[in-house]
Amino acid sequence: MSKHIEKLKANFAHFDRSEISLHELKRIESFNDSEEMYEYLGNRFLIWEEKFKHAVSADLTGGYTFFKGGKLCPIKNILIKHLKSHTKNKAAIIWVGSDGTQSVYTYQSLYSEVIKCSAALMKLGIKRGDRVLIHMPNMPELIVFMLACSSIGAVHVLYHASYSAESLADRINDSKPTIIVTSDESVTGGHVNMKEKLDHALAKTSHSPKYCIVVTRTGKRVHMKPLRDLWYHDLISDEVHCDASELKIEPVNADDTMFMLYTSTAMGEPKALTYSYGGYMLWAYLSYLMLFDKKDTDTYWCTADISWITGHSYQVYGPLMAGQTVLVCEDTINIDNANSFFDICSKYSVNKLYTTPSALQSLMNASQKKSIFRNLPALEMVATGGEKMREELLEWVSVKLCSNRAVIFDIYSMTEAGGAIFASIAGYNDIEYGTVGKHLPCVPAVLLDKTSKHVIDISNTQGEIVLNAPFAPLARSVFGQTGLFEKLYWKKDAQSKPYFSTGDGGQYDDNFNMILTGRLDDVFHIGGKRMSLMEIEDAVKKYPKVKECAIINIVDEKRGEKLIAFCVLKDKKDESYNDQIIREIKETILNEIGEIAMPGDIRFTRMIPKSPDGVILRDILKEIAMQM
Repeated sequence: MSKHIEKLKANFAHFDRSEISLHELKRIESFNDSEEMYEYLGNRFLIWEEKFKHAVSADLTGGYTFFKGGKLCPIKNILIKHLKSHTKNKAAIIWVGSDGTQSVYTYQSLYSEVIKCSAALMKLGIKRGDRVLIHMPNMPELIVFMLACSSIGAVHVLYHASYSAESLADRINDSKPTIIVTSDESVTGGHVNMKEKLDHALAKTSHSPKYCIVVTRTGKRVHMKPLRDLWYHDLISDEVHCDASELKIEPVNADDTMFMLYTSTAMGEPKALTYSYGGYMLWAYLSYLMLFDKKDTDTYWCTADISWITGHSYQVYGPLMAGQTVLVCEDTINIDNANSFFDICSKYSVNKLYTTPSALQSLMNASQKKSIFRNLPALEMVATGGEKMREELLEWVSVKLCSNRAVIFDIYSMTEAGGAIFASIAGYNDIEYGTVGKHLPCVPAVLLDKTSKHVIDISNTQGEIVLNAPFAPLARSVFGQTGLFEKLYWKKDAQSKPYFSTGDGGQYDDNFNMILTGRLDDVFHIGGKRMSLMEIEDAVKKYPKVKECAIINIVDEKRGEKLIAFCVLKDKKDESYNDQIIREIKETILNEIGEIAMPGDIRFTRMIPKSPDGVILRDILKEIAMQM
């Protein structure tokens, strides 16, 4: 064992926990009955207006409902509880824009903004269950709208700012939002007219929202359609809409839908999953405390985009429920803005960081190739997720970036599960690098043999990671498609008992820590984002000169990972126009999905290797790509 690994294990073992004690963690793990466990957890971590009748209720489909009959006020659980303590005047959000713009919201001022936004939405006619689609960059107002929707029982639907107008139009038609929220511009990766993109999307839709609310980011002049389009600053400054002094917040049912999130499925076409208040809020809060603990002096930074489940759970709901100071950065970390990363960490004394190996790889490359580096003495915890971290990168982060002082661990999260399900808990578990540790307390995860459907209880045998008992934060349904969620995710084992299929493969090491072996379908993770290979391939095949397409992802020196598209052209004569065709394929991807799905390389081939039953042999293509 290398010295830096020994030091990392010692740091991990001796981490001083302050929020959830070892005694409490052991108590949570000791429950054998789901009803008793969630009865305890619901009362311990959530504030109720009306007590639930049953902590867990089984559904005929194999799913579960949590805290049925219970009512709670989300805003009380997230913000109001902090206004009666010293946390009231503590920084809740420190926001840093891509252009250097900065702002700070205390818990008191954030509550004030949220309550004004809530009042404005209600006076625009938004009621419980109405959907509000939010398509904008990582800005403070994005979080304000999320919290305002949750406060009044509206369902927020975030859609990543980089997606195309065509893709946005599909989601508008599917979710049928009453209100859409966007910004005038996005300045991440260059100026993008967000309002213009929304207008183009709405020109393609059959559904029309009642209102479009535009948040000012740069002050760029944009076209505003009379009666439909409203400026956010006008909305909350107008007395008719913003008087929140007598706003009465009604409690929501614990099993009502809190938000929807579009994710890629094995079917290729993204679907909107629905999540309920009680189960989701409990796990966002509890898992945050398990993973990151909490000290009053923390400055915590999660680099995920808020549009992903990691951003929802570990940049907004979890840390705010815990009373943390959350740093929100508009930009992504890459080799070109490494200086900004070090500036932000130094200025705000960031001591807890949740990021991806790709982002850390960019920092290491910037250090080695551009001599951009600063020691970060405050950094005491680094969590990663979405990809595996190579040992070379782990050593650099440990020795160089953190001077052997930090706790470093990997988190396995799942969109459908509402957040993290596997990780070693600092100061509680042992850690084995190269694994994601053991499942977190409360998580009913087992390894199942794909063929026999029996539980695997030995090491070094591959299977599928599944959930075989009630788990509170699981998504409840696919919006608007009755029965599809059960068809996609709920299966039966060898004893005909229901289990939830994650689609992820794994195997135990000799100490029964989980080693992830990859997806068992054509959905994959890159840079912390969940994407469907089939969706990207279908977009490429809409270009008329492409006959077949296969997408793979490989390790990339600059970005950590990148996509490569192998294309078979319909006519061999087209090969003489490769550069032009590549440009046109890229334009097709931009129009169909957006920059987020752009391959780092597009290559032409005479054939795509496939199995006898027509399945693309991606491992062969990866070997070819690494040798080219």
